[in-house]
This record gives sequence, C-alpha cells and structure tokens, in this order.
Amino acid sequence: MMKEIDRLRDMALFAEVAKAGSFTKASEVTGVPTSTLSRRITEFEAELRVQLLNRSTRRVTLTETGARYVAQINDFLRLAYAVNTELGSENSTPSGQLRVSMPGDFAVYFVDTLFAQFREAYPQIVFDLCLTAGLPDLAGERFDASIFIGEPPPTARLVARRVIMLNWRLYASKAYLARYGHPETPADLMKHQCLFTPEPDPVRGWVLKNGETTEWVKPTPLMVTNSRGVIRELVAQDMGIGLLGQTHGVVLERTGRIQRVLPDWELEPVPLYIVTTSRLLPARVRVFVDFITQKFEAMNRKDH
Repeated sequence: MMKEIDRLRDMALFAEVAKAGSFTKASEVTGVPTSTLSRRITEFEAELRVQLLNRSTRRVTLTETGARYVAQINDFLRLAYAVNTELGSENSTPSGQLRVSMPGDFAVYFVDTLFAQFREAYPQIVFDLCLTAGLPDLAGERFDASIFIGEPPPTARLVARRVIMLNWRLYASKAYLARYGHPETPADLMKHQCLFTPEPDPVRGWVLKNGETTEWVKPTPLMVTNSRGVIRELVAQDMGIGLLGQTHGVVLERTGRIQRVLPDWELEPVPLYIVTTSRLLPARVRVFVDFITQKFEAMNRKDH
C-alpha cells in the first residue's frame, strides 16, 4: 500500500517537473528540495523501467515516452486536485449529500423532533434517509452513517460509536388509566391490556427492574407487532399499556398525551450506536454524528 502511495506522490512530482521544465523551478512550486526531486524522479523512472526526462545542465525536457505519460496522467491529477479542493471547501462549510440508514421507528422520532433543527443548522446538506431495521453494508451501499439500536456485529471494517443507553418504560394514556385503573405493582399488569413487540418476547413477558429487585410478568398480549410506532399510536389511542423507549415516551409524556406506568420500574436499557466506515469523516458526516450525540446527551440530562 505504501508503495502505491509513493508512486502517486512521484507521479505528481514528475508532472510538476515536466510543467516547469526545470528541477529548480519545480522545487520552488512544490517546496521539495531540488536534490530530493531529482532523486525521486530517477527512482521513479527506474521503477517504471522507462526514461521520462532528458537532463542537461540547464534544462530538462520530456522524452517521447515522458510526453505521452504526462498527457495521460494530467486528467487524473486534475481530478485528484478537484476532489481535494472540494473536500477542503466542505470541511469549512458542511455540504453535499448525507446518506444515512436508521430503523423506521427511530426515523419517525428523528423527523418529528430533530430534522428541522439539523436542517436549520446545516442548510447545505441534502439528507438521503433509508429505513432499515438491520445494519446495511455501509461501504457497498455507500452509506455515510447508520443509526443502530442494539449491539452491532463486531467487525474491523466499521467504527461503532455508542451514543446513549436507551431506557425502556411502560406507558399508557390518561384516559386508559382513568378507565382501568393504575397498576400499583408489576403483578397488577396481569389484569390489563398489554401491547407487545417481538422483543422482549411476549412468550417470556416483561422483566422489570427496580434497583436490585427484579420482577417477571407475563400478561396476555392484546396485540403483538414488530413496529414500536404502532405501539406508540395504540398507547396514545387509549388501547392499553405498552413499552416505549425514551426517544418516543419522553416526548409524548411532555405533551400530556400519555404517562408512565409503574414509574419506578424499567426494563434493561439498550444501546444506540452511530456506525461509520472510518474515524476520518467528511464534515457533513462529522456534524451529523456530533449533532445526534449532543441531542441525546441533552435529552438524557433532562430525563434524569
């Protein structure tokens, strides 16, 4: 790999010498000492096994092979320069397309509560949002980042940054509780209409914790659905008691639409990660990662 990087560097140095027609003038442009330039080009020619330059005491000229070679690499070098210039511009003003994947239910929360703020802060970023429950092939599908809830699969090709541990709590609407009563203990849930997602498994029920105390309850589900968005809507529509993460529960609770049930009891928290293919991020990706992290840190402080 380093050999290829050296070759690209020498290619660029050769193009500067060919353009200047002099090692001395090319040295002034590149900042590379004349002796170093001469040595690098000589080694480059030896590696390619061709003579690219004719050297004299006063001037260097291109050989026929050198002229063909420099014509072929000029477009490549111009493209590389344009890409680097674009990246430098982006790092000063985040812009361009930001392609992100996230679970559908999280996307609802993001669009409802955070997207307008992100758009206002970074108007030159175009958001490309893909909904997926799993972790996609970030490199193959050209995603800049992925929001993942749970532990991502271990791989050396990805960088997973844990943002927060999401708390899961039981909620119901005020109208439902007024009609059916407030559960006082986990065992009281057995008498209520309960709404389940496949995880936690409705066959196992809910494992609730209060400090060091753990209670396992297994109510008969009113409904089982793989959409937490559906659970959220059913809870808001007075249909029963459901488990919501703090991303949705806290927001709805503040509107007065729902309230916590058994507020001293919670399920095991689940991690939320932002996954990228590298730690070296373009500005548009870096500001998104920082934005999500800061918003969840602030939410966590308010929640406690």
